Amino acid sequence: MKDTFLTFPEPLRKRILLQCAGGGFGVAMLLILLVYGRDWHFLFPCAALAIASFSGAASLYDRCRQGRYVTIEADCTEITRTPFRRRSKSLYLRSEQHTIKLVGVRNIRGLTVGDTLTLYVSDNAAIYEMDGCMVLCSYLALSKVHRQKD
Repeated sequence: MKDTFLTFPEPLRKRILLQCAGGGFGVAMLLILLVYGRDWHFLFPCAALAIASFSGAASLYDRCRQGRYVTIEADCTEITRTPFRRRSKSLYLRSEQHTIKLVGVRNIRGLTVGDTLTLYVSDNAAIYEMDGCMVLCSYLALSKVHRQKD
């Protein structure tokens, strides 16, 4: 199982480990509240967090093991930001065939226009076409490709 896990791309491994950490946090909170708590109503959200995190990690592990994801390498051409907090709202990526608009982007430190990104997408993700772009609303992982300097 460990050998299989180590064959996954690094951003997907990181995502699986973070989801397992969330599940472990839910179990730890559940045990703390079970031992020290007097109110049983707080146990249910902790159990739900643990179940949701571990099932998400297991689902992603299974998807990676079966190879049911697509890797897209593309250059960032535009970053759309929110007006007040300057968070990333969407990214425009140019791959070999299409321009991809990535909606709902999590913050990536140090991302600038011209960077090369690797995008990991589920093989059955919904992709829509709008204004000559392929709009993608969900993805498994996104990583910045670090170029080696000569």
